[in-house]
Amino acid sequence: MANPFTTLAVAGRVAACALTCSAPTAWAGQTQDTARPALFIAGAALIDPAAGSTSSPQDILILAGRIAAITPAGAARPPEGATRIDASGRFAMAGLIDVHAHLGEGGVLPSDETTRARALRQFLRYGVTSLFIPGATGANDAEFSPLREHCRTTAGQCPDLQGAGSLITAPGSHPISTIFNMPADTPPAVLEALGVTMLTPDADIDRLMDAKKAAGVDAIKIVIEDGPPPWYPKPRLSDAQIRRLVSAAHARSLRVFAHISTSEHVRIALDAGVDGVMHGPTDRLPDDLVRRMAEQKMTLVTTFALYDGILTWARGQRETDPYALAGVEPSAVESLTAPPFLAAAAEDETTALGYLAKAADNLKRAAAAGVPIALGTDVGNPFVFPGYAAHEELSWMVRAGLSPAQALQAATLGGAAFLDRQDQVGRLAPGYRADILLLADNPLLKIENSRRIVAVIADGARVEGVVSAAP
Repeated sequence: MANPFTTLAVAGRVAACALTCSAPTAWAGQTQDTARPALFIAGAALIDPAAGSTSSPQDILILAGRIAAITPAGAARPPEGATRIDASGRFAMAGLIDVHAHLGEGGVLPSDETTRARALRQFLRYGVTSLFIPGATGANDAEFSPLREHCRTTAGQCPDLQGAGSLITAPGSHPISTIFNMPADTPPAVLEALGVTMLTPDADIDRLMDAKKAAGVDAIKIVIEDGPPPWYPKPRLSDAQIRRLVSAAHARSLRVFAHISTSEHVRIALDAGVDGVMHGPTDRLPDDLVRRMAEQKMTLVTTFALYDGILTWARGQRETDPYALAGVEPSAVESLTAPPFLAAAAEDETTALGYLAKAADNLKRAAAAGVPIALGTDVGNPFVFPGYAAHEELSWMVRAGLSPAQALQAATLGGAAFLDRQDQVGRLAPGYRADILLLADNPLLKIENSRRIVAVIADGARVEGVVSAAP
C-alpha cells in the first residue's frame, strides 16, 4: 500500500542539499519604552477560550511589550503619546502558538537566512506569535540560541521562540535514511548542520545533555521511530536509551518531546516519561494509552496540517485557497507546481484520508479523556506554510469533533503549557507578553473567523502586512 509519508523525502533531500483581569483605572503615571511606543487598544471584546465566552468591551494598555492593564472601555485615559487602535466591534484574543514548526516556507526550495527570515515574518502576518522549533536546518544546537536572542530584539518582526536545537535519533533512523536519504555512517558534522544529533550505542548521554543545556535549548526532541512506512524496518533508539535520555534531560530541567508515528511508539514514550508526542499516531490509540496520557499529562500534538498537505499531494492538486495565496511566499507555492515535484508526489489518496480519519478519532477521544492538547503543524513540509497552517490546523481540530473553544485553547493555553510559559503567553492578562490577535468576527462561533485578522500585536509592536480572509 502506498504511504503518504513517501514524498516527505522530496523536501528533505532539498534541505540536505530550513482573560480579562482587573487593573488600576489610573494610567497617567505609566512610563513608556521609547523603542516601543505605548499602544492603546480601545473597546475590544476579549475572547476567553477556557470559558468559551467573550467579555464586554475592554481597553488594553500595552507598555514595553507587556500588557500593562485591562479595564472596561472608557474607564481610563491612556498615557500621552500612546497609539490608539480603535477596536470597537472587534474581538481580541491571545496570539496563536504553533509548537511544531520548522523554518521552511512550505515549498521545496533550499533554505537559507533570507527564506528563514521571511518565514518568521509570515508566521506573524498570520497571527502566530510563538513557536517551538524541534530541530532541522537553521535551528541546530549552534544556531538556535543566537536566533532566539535575535528575535527578542526585533519586536514585530519575529515570533517568540523556543526550541530543541538538534533532534536526537539513532544511526540510520528517521530522518537520516528516510527524509535525507543518507547512510547510517554519515559524518556527525554533516547531520548537525541539518539539525540532527546521531546517538550511537556508546554515546555519553550525560555529556550530551550537558552540551544541550549549555547551548541554551529549551527542551529536547527525540525520535522514536522504526519507519515510517514504506521505509520499514529502520533502526531506532533503544528503550533503554530513551529512558536514559529522558532521565538525564529531566535532571537538567529540560522537557522531552518525541516524534512518533504509531501507538506502540506512544507506549514506549509513556514508559520512559516523555512529556509530549509530536504527531498523532497513524493507527488507533488504545483506550489504555489514552488514559495513561491523561494521567501522565503527556501532551498530544496532532499535526493535521501535515496530513492535509499529504492529501493535497495525493490528489495531485495545487494550492488554491485564497487565504493561502494572499499571504504565502509565492515562490514556495510555485515550487510545488513544478513537474518534477508533482511527479514525485503521486500518493495513495485513500491512505492519506485514512491517516486523517485516525488522527481525528484519536484527538476526539484524547480530548474527552483530559489529555493535554497543543496545536502544532510541522511547518516546513510541502504545502505546510508558515502561519497559514495554524488556521488549517484549527479547522481540522473542529472537524475532528472539538468545539471552536477547545481548538482555540489548544492554540493558546495548550501551547503555553507545552512551552511551560503559562505565566507569560497564551492569555490576555496584565503582565503577560503583548501578543494579541484582533479579529473582525468571533472565532468561538465559527473557527474560520480566526482568519479575519484586523491587526496583530507581537511583543508590543504592531505587525505590518497582516493577512485577512474575506468575509
